[in-house]
Amino acid sequence: MARQWLIPILILIGVYVFSQHSLKGGPEVSVHDAANLLKSVPRPVVVDLRDRTEFEQGHISGALSVPGAEFKERLEDLKLPKVEVVILYDTDDAHAREATKLMYESGYQGALTLKGGLDAWRASGNGVVKPLPLKP
Repeated sequence: MARQWLIPILILIGVYVFSQHSLKGGPEVSVHDAANLLKSVPRPVVVDLRDRTEFEQGHISGALSVPGAEFKERLEDLKLPKVEVVILYDTDDAHAREATKLMYESGYQGALTLKGGLDAWRASGNGVVKPLPLKP
């Protein structure tokens, strides 16, 4: 059981060390590392910052939809964990960097930007899901 925590902890340590030396917009996580984190227990929270129309066209499985324009105002209402991993993404990562930096400065120690955003996620062969249509 202790082994399932080892990989996510090592990934977080690596991301933290890297981010402290070279990033302007808060810590980042590569697509490969994010995919591994999403297989771990506990599973990180994933936040999609694109608008709702883009979200409905396809998003990372389990992602919350919080459009970037609403993120700052909704941050506290979201009740995201301050010490667990939260992965934020948009199409290419520009808005996610700002949101990650805001979270990090607000005490969210596990906030990470998905490097390259959903474009990089898809380019790496990772799938997306679409919401199920509502039945009348």
